[in-house]
Amino acid sequence: MTDSTKNKIAIIAAGVAVVALAAGSAVYMHNHSAASPVGVVEQPAVPTEPQSTFEHVDDPNSLSPTIERLIYYNGAQYRYREDIDTLLIIGTDIYDQEDNEEFRCNSQADLILVVVFDNTNQKYNIIQINRDTITGIKRYDVLGQYAGIIDLQIALSHSYGTGGLDSCRDTAFAVSRLLYDTDIDSVMSVTMGAVPAFNDLVGGVDVYVEDNFRGVDNTLVQGQINHLEGDHALTFVRARMGMADDSSNINRMSRQRTYMVALMEALGNCLQKDPDFVVNAYSQLANYIVSDISTDEFNEYAERFVTYEQGDILVPEGESVEGDRYMEFYVDEDALQQLIVDTFYEPA
Repeated sequence: MTDSTKNKIAIIAAGVAVVALAAGSAVYMHNHSAASPVGVVEQPAVPTEPQSTFEHVDDPNSLSPTIERLIYYNGAQYRYREDIDTLLIIGTDIYDQEDNEEFRCNSQADLILVVVFDNTNQKYNIIQINRDTITGIKRYDVLGQYAGIIDLQIALSHSYGTGGLDSCRDTAFAVSRLLYDTDIDSVMSVTMGAVPAFNDLVGGVDVYVEDNFRGVDNTLVQGQINHLEGDHALTFVRARMGMADDSSNINRMSRQRTYMVALMEALGNCLQKDPDFVVNAYSQLANYIVSDISTDEFNEYAERFVTYEQGDILVPEGESVEGDRYMEFYVDEDALQQLIVDTFYEPA
């Protein structure tokens, strides 16, 4: 692989990370044992009537990786696909890693993206998870000892620990559990300070503004194409409080998808003009990124972003309701199960 190709690969991956940056942060970890299959059974018999074996497993690590992953869904039998890899991108709501104290995490997972690489068809899809989704997350006592599973916003899964890899592993656990214990192979995180930084490195981004930002950022004009620079880019992807038409997280998620598309286009233009763009960009973003993977591992994922076909951005269906203190999003379990079967399983 030439240096030019490696640079292109790394920057494409950085761009996807900044999509996560869009909400705040991203952390990368290698966690092949972090998740396991849904409804694992050994040598199952074909059911006599339609049924499903979807269930949440509180301790995915207790499931043996040597058992073939089989489930029943709507009367048919499915096998977990072994030809896919998953990358979890977490966007946290702190400006940089120094905002976290040594023994206290001040960050939440504002943006959660699961990139699913289909290595057989050389294609990848992205699952965007609402940060307000109510699901089981790990909780800890005041001494930092594990205290079981509690149903809270999935964004809070990142709030325990130091805000480093330990918090990322907890978020990976929550995401895996929400998706009925599908594998999370790797995790990546970047803080929200990287959004304006990377945005300006690519020369700014053009987006169509559908929401009313009056009183929040009057430079973002509703109904027009706006050129985002500096903190205006961060406002576009992150603003929610004070927005007239966005009491939930739904509109913000839509803006993040809009920004992703525009950012990747701007990034592609930079790669064509400057072969050293990646090196320069990484040096300026290093303080916003937490990662424990090797350069080779990173390039393996990044190369797929370059060579694989980009598929859909999948958003689990559900309902936003106003809870006692905060907005809460409840997934439509039937729709989520169908999404999981379509994405992670194949007929047995």
